[in-house]
Amino acid sequence: ESAWNNKGLALIHLGKPEEAIVCLDKALEIDPKYKIGINNKGFALMELEKYDEAIVCLDKALEIDPKYVNSLHNKGLSLHNLGKNDEAIVCLDKALEIDPNHVSTLNYKGVALMDLKKYDEAIVWYDKALIIDPKYVYALHNKGLALANLEKFEEAIVCYDRVLEIDPNHKNSIKSKQLAVDAAKLDK
Repeated sequence: ESAWNNKGLALIHLGKPEEAIVCLDKALEIDPKYKIGINNKGFALMELEKYDEAIVCLDKALEIDPKYVNSLHNKGLSLHNLGKNDEAIVCLDKALEIDPNHVSTLNYKGVALMDLKKYDEAIVWYDKALIIDPKYVYALHNKGLALANLEKFEEAIVCYDRVLEIDPNHKNSIKSKQLAVDAAKLDK
């Protein structure tokens, strides 16, 4: 089953989630309780924006192993993408109880909080991610967005500049930095 799973995972990364699901289904025919394959199928469904189906799949992986961080993380992302941020946070918190240093989960908890307009709380979670990985551009960029929403434009610009030091072509940070610079000028 691992060969089919690995092929499926490669296809996901190549942007071919439909083909990935075919491979992952073959892996699951061999071993229907293969939690990694079930999780990866859930991830492929997420790539297709089929979040409800992804959650059903991820719940199957969590029935097999309730502490499987990748499935808890992916379920949290799916819930977030469905606009169910309170439920997403519960799921992400479960993942963080098991692995408090899961940088992507720390970041996405911040994203869910930001969608709930809890910008100060979101920044706390971005900072936790950045303590572990100071060059994690997603958390840096998102922290900048949260600061901009709090009208702390100078601090937001510092975050965008840090992103652009790491990735000079980061389009979202280029755009967000310009918006923050313009807003800071209006603010004076």
